[in-house]
Amino acid sequence: MTEQRQRLGPRGDTGHSTIPTRRLLDRTVAFLAEGYTFFVRRFERWGTDAFEMRLLGRTALCTRGREAAQLFYDRSRVRHARMVPRPIRRTLFGEGAVHLLDGAEHRHRKAMFLSVTADPAALAALSEIAADRWNAAASRWETTEGVALFDEAVVTLGEIAFAWAGIPVERAEAVSRARDLAQIVDSFGSFGPRQVRGRMARWRTEPWAWRLIRGVRAGELDPPAGSPLQVVASHRDLDGELLDPRTAAVELLNIVRPIVAVSWFVTFAALALQTHPEWRARLADGDEDLLEAFAHEVRRLYPFAPALADRARRDFHWRGHRVPRRRMIVLDVYGTCHDPALWPDPQRFDPERFVGREPDPFAFVPHGGGDPATGHRCAGERVTVELLKGATLLLTRLNYDVPRQDLRFPLTRMPTRPRSGFVIANVRRAAALRARHAAPSR
Repeated sequence: MTEQRQRLGPRGDTGHSTIPTRRLLDRTVAFLAEGYTFFVRRFERWGTDAFEMRLLGRTALCTRGREAAQLFYDRSRVRHARMVPRPIRRTLFGEGAVHLLDGAEHRHRKAMFLSVTADPAALAALSEIAADRWNAAASRWETTEGVALFDEAVVTLGEIAFAWAGIPVERAEAVSRARDLAQIVDSFGSFGPRQVRGRMARWRTEPWAWRLIRGVRAGELDPPAGSPLQVVASHRDLDGELLDPRTAAVELLNIVRPIVAVSWFVTFAALALQTHPEWRARLADGDEDLLEAFAHEVRRLYPFAPALADRARRDFHWRGHRVPRRRMIVLDVYGTCHDPALWPDPQRFDPERFVGREPDPFAFVPHGGGDPATGHRCAGERVTVELLKGATLLLTRLNYDVPRQDLRFPLTRMPTRPRSGFVIANVRRAAALRARHAAPSR
């Protein structure tokens, strides 16, 4: 039996949905098997940007596009404690995380994140730390026959995250902790062995974060004022009480884990520079506007989060569908970022789309939609952009060879990345980078 649906025009609206949803087969397994293109194939096959289907044992309204993002982030119609399967929620976010809160409680907790992830001084400090750590990494690469950039990015971004967060850790431990955080990220699109590895990494990492929180509160650790570790350890919720140690540990990891996740985008940035070498020369002089546009296009074109899901807060009608309270609503992130109605020739890599203009917060949704200060758009988006800009600039100022390898990234794997990890060899730094590495640490 195939999914039954009401056929709409590309942006049409034709009265109430007539889908007999009780007869629809659950397509969760198909979604996991098909990956990022699961929804896109059906949007295109059925000529609509909204259809109903059973997923995760529930009837879901599956959507894409700017209007769909506006709906998804409309607090009057859709809850904003994202609906996430329990195995993924426990592994990726952690129990009690800000992602699972709604209303005033969410806004208060989100403000804690934004106090460090959107503060200009904190971002400047992060960029400085990142430049030094990336340069030190490049120095090591010069003495190595070849390295997989993805693996190196995981370690380097972990070191950056811990230094910026005020977390005291020796390099050997930083390497293992960073790899655990990468395992947690790598688990979100799987219910198989990757999910198990991610769960085990969570079991190793969360107690470590608890000890850090308790160490600060006991006066055994003294992180810099305003650092993520200090801010999270001292944060009080709406009731005026400190976060319990486990929740505080979860939120500390929700600051450092997404920094390690930038490894996926760094690897894709290297792939983009390899595929479109004309951008190397344009970016090498450090033009901030071009670097920003390049970072945006990398995040738009190359996939990371496949979709977001939540439930209707109340009954309403939208684009011909009757949406009852608690109906699951799915926003196809990949499909929206590749929607031909929003992005002409959407499979073409073209940073010029973003030169001289700010992205539309409901059309450009790799980190969610809307305003991060008032909604559920990712609080760490600005951190991701700054780190991606810095890593891209480094890559344009390195000379290296790209040996023959498998650079394909399967859209059936979530999160995906180039299969080879993007191996580079014979790395040579420019003179300016050598001088920076030789200068005394600040």
